Amino acid sequence: MNLIAQARVEATRVLRDCTHPLGIKASARPSEHYQVWARDSMIAALGALFVDDARLQTAIRSSIAALATFQTPLGLIPNNVSVETRRPNYTAGADSGLWYVIGITAVAERHRDRAFLRRLWPSVTKTLDWYAHQDVDQSGLIHMREGADWEDQFAVRDKALTLNVLYAAALARASRWARQLGQAARARSYRALSTGVKRQVNDFLWYTPDQDLSAIIQRSYFNRFVSGKDRLGRKLILPKKTILRAASYYLPYVTFKDFGEWFDTLGNLLAILTGVASPLQGKAILAFIERRGLAKPFPIRAIDPPIHPNQKDWRYYYRFGNLNLPHQYHNGGIWPFIGGFYVAALVKAGRMVEAKRELAQLAELNRRGKTVEWEFNEWFHGQTGEPRGFVEQAWSAGMFLYADEAVRSGAVRFLS
Repeated sequence: MNLIAQARVEATRVLRDCTHPLGIKASARPSEHYQVWARDSMIAALGALFVDDARLQTAIRSSIAALATFQTPLGLIPNNVSVETRRPNYTAGADSGLWYVIGITAVAERHRDRAFLRRLWPSVTKTLDWYAHQDVDQSGLIHMREGADWEDQFAVRDKALTLNVLYAAALARASRWARQLGQAARARSYRALSTGVKRQVNDFLWYTPDQDLSAIIQRSYFNRFVSGKDRLGRKLILPKKTILRAASYYLPYVTFKDFGEWFDTLGNLLAILTGVASPLQGKAILAFIERRGLAKPFPIRAIDPPIHPNQKDWRYYYRFGNLNLPHQYHNGGIWPFIGGFYVAALVKAGRMVEAKRELAQLAELNRRGKTVEWEFNEWFHGQTGEPRGFVEQAWSAGMFLYADEAVRSGAVRFLS
C-alpha cells in the first residue's frame, strides 16, 4: 500500500474513533478535546462526507443536531458542546455559525437531501440573522473580539479576514439553497449580501505594494482626510508598514486606526477557495506561499512571519505554557488541517502537479507522531516539524481526505 492509500485508511480510522453519539469529537482520545466543536466537526465533515461509512455520516448529522440544540434565541451557535456534561460553551466561537451553515449545506449537497436542509432551514436563517447584527458599523464586514475564531489564543480581531471570507461563503451557499427551497427573495438578499462582503474584503483587506495606507486607516473609523489632513486641519498619522511591504496578499484584520501585517494562511487560502479572491489574486497568494516557503518542511505554517516580543501583535498570553512562542501553535506552527486547504487551493488553481506533491507531504506529516505513526497531530513546530499538540485530531484527518478527494477528482467542493 502506497503512502497516500495508507493515509486514506488511517484518516478514516481516526475519524471513526472520533465519533460519539453526540457527534464528531475534536480528538479520538478521551482526555483530549472531549467536546464536539462546531469548527472542528464541520471542517472534518468536509472530508468525511466522501467516506462511505454509515457511522461517520450519522456522526456528522449528530454534530449538527447537537449544535442546533444549543443555538441561542438570537441565533448564536455554540463553540462546542461537552460530550460528558452536554453543556455548551460559547467562548471564542465567532466562526462557529459560519462553519455550521457550510456544514449543513455540504451534507445537503453531498447526499442530495433537500428534506434535511428544509428541517434545519429555520436554524440556518436564524444563524445568518445573528451574523447580520455583527456588522456593528454598517461597513458590510462583521466584527469579532480578539482571539474569537480558530486562532483563539492570538491577536486577530475586529474586521478579520478569515471570519469575513467564511461569512461571504456561508451567504453564497445559503442563497443557492434558498432558491432551491422556493425562497427567491431570500436568495436574492443573501446573494447581494455575499457580493457586498466579498467587495468589502477586497476593499478593506487586499494589500498591494503601492497600497495607500491612509485609505485603510480612514475606513476604520468615521473621519475622512484630504491632502493628509482631517476637516479640522489635523495631520493624519499613519502606522508604518514594517513587514511584507513588497507582497500582495490579504491583511489578517483591520481595526481602529490600525491593521495586521502578517500573512494569515488560512484566511488567504479560503479567499481562493470561496471565490473571494480573483484568479490573479489567487496566483499572487500562492506565489507568496511558495516564495516564503510556508509549506516547508511540511504544509503549512499558520502565519508568516511569526510575531516576536515587542512587536505590536505580541501578547503576554502567548507565553502561557510557552504555547504561542514564535514558530509554535498559532504563531507560525504547522497545522495539517490548513495543509488540506492548501492542497485544495492548488487544485482550484489548476496546479495539479504541485497539489499531488503537497498531498504526499501532507500524508507524511500526518504519519509522523510523538510515540507512534499516524497520530494525525494537531500541529507541528514550524521550523523543525516536530509533532506537537493533541493527537488523533478529527480535522487533521478530515482535511487530508478532503485534499485527497480534490486531487483525485480535480474539483473542490462545498466552499463556494
